[in-house]
Amino acid sequence: MIGTVYRGLHLATMAEAGYGLVAHGALAVAEGRLVWVGPEAALGPEYGHWPRHDCGGRLATPALIDCHTHLVFA
Repeated sequence: MIGTVYRGLHLATMAEAGYGLVAHGALAVAEGRLVWVGPEAALGPEYGHWPRHDCGGRLATPALIDCHTHLVFA
């Protein structure tokens, strides 16, 4: 399996007891799914040959899913 590593991110997380921010983060995506998320320094060697995309310090947040759409009720 080969995917893409997105590096140079600030990752917003809900890890541990609440909101957190991982500076210098990375995430690995394969077949449309996140397969690894964390500090770039902790990225495992199994992702060493994957293509890399520098995100330039952008913020990545977990997807927020609204269970209803306000426009429907307007």
